[in-house]
Amino acid sequence: MEMNQTILSANGIHRDFKTTEGVLPVLKGISLNVAKGEMVAITGASGVGKSTLLHLLGGLDRPTSGHVRLVDTELSNCSEAELAKFRNKNVGFVFQHHYLMDDFSALENVMIPMLLAGVSRSKAKANGELLLEEVGLIDRRSHRPREMSGGEQQRVAVARALANSPEVVLADEPSGNLDTATGKALHDLLRSLNREKNVTFLVATHNRDLANSCDREYVMIDGTLSVSE
Repeated sequence: MEMNQTILSANGIHRDFKTTEGVLPVLKGISLNVAKGEMVAITGASGVGKSTLLHLLGGLDRPTSGHVRLVDTELSNCSEAELAKFRNKNVGFVFQHHYLMDDFSALENVMIPMLLAGVSRSKAKANGELLLEEVGLIDRRSHRPREMSGGEQQRVAVARALANSPEVVLADEPSGNLDTATGKALHDLLRSLNREKNVTFLVATHNRDLANSCDREYVMIDGTLSVSE
């Protein structure tokens, strides 16, 4: 896929949720385009729908109406099984909480997406070690999440997100639980991975420094999205 080619697009996305008080519209006709190799920020106050949008773009949820297209695939045309397989191959996720599996080592956590994709254990181990080296944690490969700091846990989560060489990584407040210095180090890591590996990132964040380091910024207000000036 050539640089500047659109890799992710959303057109007229609406997402409504049913509540005891009726229908709650959270996303109200959102459209966006992200090009291969871009690092794009989505900012906005808490509760405006940033996480909901990322879930839709990554195929974790389906829109009430509208279309999401990722890597030339219309997600609404996929069955649940097809979508799960597609996500594992093409989308990496980094959340505010690391969601690592507590009973597995850092290396094993990174290997899991590859094993699910049918990669041999030996190749998954070798690739996992390379990824941990890239995020600066090869010496922590045998440690379990509870034996690592918050920043280290998030770095492992980043390595896991990159396990299957995804076309896009969706990061939802990736430094939200980290102190300022540790968060800055994580931001620098994400940006370096974006530049050096040409990984496409779409990042929902409250952090102004992280947003400023991105190529472009969208601002979400009351379920709508606009390009930041």
